[in-house]
Amino acid sequence: MTSTGKGWFGYAERYDLGAYGLLAHGGESQRGSFHVELNATGCARVSDWQRVIEWGETSGATITRVDLAHDDLEGQAVSIAMALAWHQAGGFASNGRPPAASLIDDLGSGKGKTLYIGNRKSGKLCRVYEKGRQLGDTSSPWVRIEVELKNKSRVIPWDVLLTPGHYLAGAYPCLSFLSAAQEKIRTITKVVMVSLGRAIHHAQQMAGKVVNVLMQFHGGDAFAVVNA
Repeated sequence: MTSTGKGWFGYAERYDLGAYGLLAHGGESQRGSFHVELNATGCARVSDWQRVIEWGETSGATITRVDLAHDDLEGQAVSIAMALAWHQAGGFASNGRPPAASLIDDLGSGKGKTLYIGNRKSGKLCRVYEKGRQLGDTSSPWVRIEVELKNKSRVIPWDVLLTPGHYLAGAYPCLSFLSAAQEKIRTITKVVMVSLGRAIHHAQQMAGKVVNVLMQFHGGDAFAVVNA
């Protein structure tokens, strides 16, 4: 680990893990938590993901973000044109709502196009981009499709580290061809509940005096008060 001498997103200290990621800790607002981040190079060095899962679960750690990717080195099964067609056909739709899309066009320069589906605010973003061209080969057919998932309104299971292809294929209907086995990470519906105690408190403030008068009028008969 190499200390950067700087903080990072609210953490007091950040350490670079060579070329493999980063670790951050410290800071009163972080309440003793640690942030561990592995990039693609770091993930490639992990030989036993089951041990990572066991560590995460026993430590009470949470996956806050995971990026799942599929590379089509020949550009036969995935391309920008195909992804645009999938979007127009509703292949990226979830619950009948097609996500927004935007295209960064290289205008024939050979630097590579990128198609974005969805947005980071929702916690789910898909990128389809010409990876080979972005790396400098202006004639490369290599295309990568990548889905970024965050734990906003969803719980990312640790199993995603063992079978990432299943979750990538289950992310959108149009990606189901990537794997016969598919897993979906569903969003959590937030239901606002008003506690009984608070409801009673408001009822007492708004109708308490009226109820007292009705109780006296009906000689203390609560059933009569309710029926009134």
